Amino acid sequence: MARLSVQSEAVRGLARNVLVPLFLAEGSTAGVCKVLNDALQELGEARVIHPNRVHTLLSEDVGRGINETTLSLIERAATLLQEGRLPPPDLTLERLRRLRAKAPGADAPNEHTVADVSRHLGIPAAIAKQAIELDQDVVGLPVADTADTQAGPRPGQPDWTYQDTAVARCLDAFRRRPTGRIALILPTGAGKTRTALRVILEVLARSASTKARVLWITHRKALKSQAFRELRKLLAQADNHLPDDASILANRVSFIMVGDVARALTELPEIPALVVVDEAHHAAAVSYRPIFDTPQPFPVLLLTATPNRTDRLPIGIDEIAFTITYRELAERGAIVVPEFIPLDVPDFNWSPSCVKDLVDYVIDETSHRFTKVLVLAPRVDRVEEFYDALVDRLTKEAGHPLEPDDVGFIHGTGNSLGLDNDDFLARFAEKPRAVLVSAQMLLEGFDDPAIDTVVITYQTESVIKLMQAAGRCVRHAPGKWSAYVVQAHNPDLAYRFDQRWLYQEIDDLLRPDLIDLDYEDAVSLQAGIVRLLDEHRVQPAAREALLGQVARIKPGATCRLLIYGLPYYGAPERFAADARWGVFLETDANSAAFRGVFNEFCALGAHLSDPTEFLTDVGARYGIRRDLSHGSMWRQLAEVLTACYFAREELRGVDVATQRNRLRSRHGPTTWLRYASFTQRIMMPAELSVFLSDCYNRSALADAYLADPFGVAAAIKVPLPLGACEGLLLDPDRAHGLDFWLRDTRQVLRLGPPEDQFATLASRLARADLPALPMRFLARVDRLLGDADRSIHWLSLPRQTNLASQGDPR
Repeated sequence: MARLSVQSEAVRGLARNVLVPLFLAEGSTAGVCKVLNDALQELGEARVIHPNRVHTLLSEDVGRGINETTLSLIERAATLLQEGRLPPPDLTLERLRRLRAKAPGADAPNEHTVADVSRHLGIPAAIAKQAIELDQDVVGLPVADTADTQAGPRPGQPDWTYQDTAVARCLDAFRRRPTGRIALILPTGAGKTRTALRVILEVLARSASTKARVLWITHRKALKSQAFRELRKLLAQADNHLPDDASILANRVSFIMVGDVARALTELPEIPALVVVDEAHHAAAVSYRPIFDTPQPFPVLLLTATPNRTDRLPIGIDEIAFTITYRELAERGAIVVPEFIPLDVPDFNWSPSCVKDLVDYVIDETSHRFTKVLVLAPRVDRVEEFYDALVDRLTKEAGHPLEPDDVGFIHGTGNSLGLDNDDFLARFAEKPRAVLVSAQMLLEGFDDPAIDTVVITYQTESVIKLMQAAGRCVRHAPGKWSAYVVQAHNPDLAYRFDQRWLYQEIDDLLRPDLIDLDYEDAVSLQAGIVRLLDEHRVQPAAREALLGQVARIKPGATCRLLIYGLPYYGAPERFAADARWGVFLETDANSAAFRGVFNEFCALGAHLSDPTEFLTDVGARYGIRRDLSHGSMWRQLAEVLTACYFAREELRGVDVATQRNRLRSRHGPTTWLRYASFTQRIMMPAELSVFLSDCYNRSALADAYLADPFGVAAAIKVPLPLGACEGLLLDPDRAHGLDFWLRDTRQVLRLGPPEDQFATLASRLARADLPALPMRFLARVDRLLGDADRSIHWLSLPRQTNLASQGDPR
């Protein structure tokens, strides 16, 4: 199925004329989807448009695209909506004006402005771009303050549907790897615990055993308590997308500390249905060995926001089922993108004068900009020292919105109220305005969505710790529109908000631009790769050689492209359209060698402008011999490492001819390296999902389809006596045999008198040589004979393209 780039004119026009006005009116991609799907339903269309498709259309990301089916569905809905149902153009214009008035740098835009405005306002890039590109003479109009005319998209109801996708992908991963170690990587604030609990309950619901249990493993008591509370809260919610008997299934979930794992595993009556490791970046520690060093393997779900460790040790992941960036969460309204503020006290060293200056800063800012503040200190004594200084300063501040008892501290051995720490945090969470001083231990497991500011008082080079700290203030909460992270300057933070974590892949020292693409079969894999090669103007010889390699890749195997920049000296404004690129294909056969060479070069700082000597020495350890012939791995890697050197120089701000004409976003990825990862994801067709929606066994059928989509040619269903239906999937032989028998029987019945139809049908059934069908389906086969009934109870599926059966996809 052909895919269209979001930069194509058809897609851009649809986004500009339909999706942008709808987003400004509805405030979220979920709201846009509801309007579009309501229109499709009115037109009699059973298929639906999913929020992630709308999100892609509004992304302005040249590396993303949608298929023609999705575009056609949106165009159908748009045809109906354009009959007077879209917001009036003048209202859309006014909303864009108001957005532009809020947009930083909109009056003097540059190549970074769209990304900056998108991040600052938490809106999709296409909305930001359209607001920025308004004519200058319409900017600066007075803004009304009345509630019914306030500016466009406010973060209203977040779009949480990515959690549904995450659950489905985790279940699919366990279906393919029944004892696999599957990772779920969600940033702080994205609902990692809730999503994992949904996976747990689905696993238990589908388990053949009624005794198998799930173990939830954590290393902190606070995390253990938090997970238990989240389970109770999830069960209490009405619209929770859980199995019908979720409350009963929940009794088979045990929350335990990591130190008790060995004992808990031996006491279980049978192998666990699932083991969940919370904050799994700790899983390389010896205390987690009982989970992984076991004679009887079991499925493990590894949860983390940051899969990488400072010591770079792997944490045992077989497959990352799902991950998402802060950028996409912000565009879905699920988090608030923080403003990063440099620490107002340079060289903070905890001297009395530095403490006084920072206390003054916090007190001043909490009088207007900051509402609820978390101050993180490096040690217990510093926690109490800063708390005392805050209280002392606040008692001398007349008219401040905070009272001294709105300031508190907490650390591992106590808190300012002398309560149990969990009780103290619950008391703190009830305060609408407050300042809490804490040690770093609060970074894991603490959840107060009202916090809008984090102040980090210590220097750290650990981006992981900084991201954990920043995550404390980004959680969605009603009425929360801003968030702030006050810390020593670290440009990697902004890059981290836009890119996913790389786990045991190439090093991210040089900030590569990450492109993640899914494919179903050989055709879609080929289309995705060809599109990237076209967009990057790869030389024909390199293109043909690469496509020849792709033809030999087995389904689901490693397929990644390292797209590396070549020197560009043209006009800066033509960089995106004219710059040429080279490409290296990473496969199972060369992945270890490629990553070894690449990562060792980065470990040295990528400072060698001529990497040939390095490649000769290091490459030999990986079996890569010096070979200057065109297309050799040695020569390709030499070009890759040269691009790495230029990426390093670009990030350092070196002003040389090779850098001046490349358009890099401030704090964004390098313009020299792009890393495209292709993942095979076989999805159940939308028409099959709709067809099975009233079948009680739809989950089992979905699992069966995903296990072997190439073996399913049709689906049938028959009504049950008390309502709903039972469904059945047919392989090609059964589908062909049943279809032939039905057509022949239909013809025989038409030729005979109506009063003989029951007898004729019974006679044919008695002597029918049908492919094996359950008797309950044969007894209701009359439902498949009439034209009207057949359209309801029979669904033919298009033939799937099996990657393994394909030759050269060119």
